[in-house]
Amino acid sequence: MSFWLSVTVLTLVVALICFYPLFKTVKPIRTAAHAVKRDELNKALYFQRLAEIERDEAQGLLVNAEQLKTELQQALLEDIPATTKPQSMAQKSYGRLWFVSGLLTLGILSTITYLSVGSWQAEAMLEKTYQKLPHFYERLKDEQNNPLTESELQQFSTALRLHLQKSPQDAKSWWLLGQVAMNTDKAQLALDSYARANKLEPDNNEYKLSYARILMFSEDPTDKSQGDNLLKEVIRQDHSNLEALGLLAFRYFEVEDYKMAAVTWSMMLRLLGDDDPRKALIERSIHSARASQEAQDAEKHEQLVPKQ
Repeated sequence: MSFWLSVTVLTLVVALICFYPLFKTVKPIRTAAHAVKRDELNKALYFQRLAEIERDEAQGLLVNAEQLKTELQQALLEDIPATTKPQSMAQKSYGRLWFVSGLLTLGILSTITYLSVGSWQAEAMLEKTYQKLPHFYERLKDEQNNPLTESELQQFSTALRLHLQKSPQDAKSWWLLGQVAMNTDKAQLALDSYARANKLEPDNNEYKLSYARILMFSEDPTDKSQGDNLLKEVIRQDHSNLEALGLLAFRYFEVEDYKMAAVTWSMMLRLLGDDDPRKALIERSIHSARASQEAQDAEKHEQLVPKQ
């Protein structure tokens, strides 16, 4: 509604700027100048003739001086040009008619142009995509068996953005947008979305873990450090959180703190059941961390003890 009101006001402003001169009465310059000269000449002849009559009357040559003065005044009045008011009114009427015609033409042309190349089609498509948001929520329930296609993920992302424009405090939708962004390789969007979700609900470990995970894979050391702190916060709240322990162990291994990596993986191993398929992988990770620790210790020993 506000869009069409803005368009109407803008059209009226443009029309006034373009067609305002049509309201003005146009007077021919030469005609006006000619009328002024004619009036001045008539006045000069009138006063000259009046002076002659008065002179003749003073000399006693005229007996009907008053009649001659009356006739002279009558002749002057008859020589005054007719008023141009009707013509001016006609010109104003034509000007208004042209203004209305120009305004209608401008409105029709602008409407046709907008309908042909305007953004209304894109707006209509966005609205249809937004209306499909409940459908995408239902699809998520069967994501394991029937995953969303690339096209559906793009539509889901657009629908979530539109929803968040109306409900910016919806932490879950921000987190979902981050999940979709991760699946469509939009790292910056995922980072921003996870950050917003974590800010809105700082005690939600799921949002915190997602945010920490993407921070840890950043090239910025500050982001990595922030990710470490978030993981430690999760573990302090939930000592059995396997995902947080796994990410933290990987982080320790990455910075060559092999002892803490082995300790963290050992904590995970105690939390897993005997038939858990992840158990073998974690055991290999522990052996790798301990071997790396031994190699690191041997290298430090060689540096401290010079060769004989």
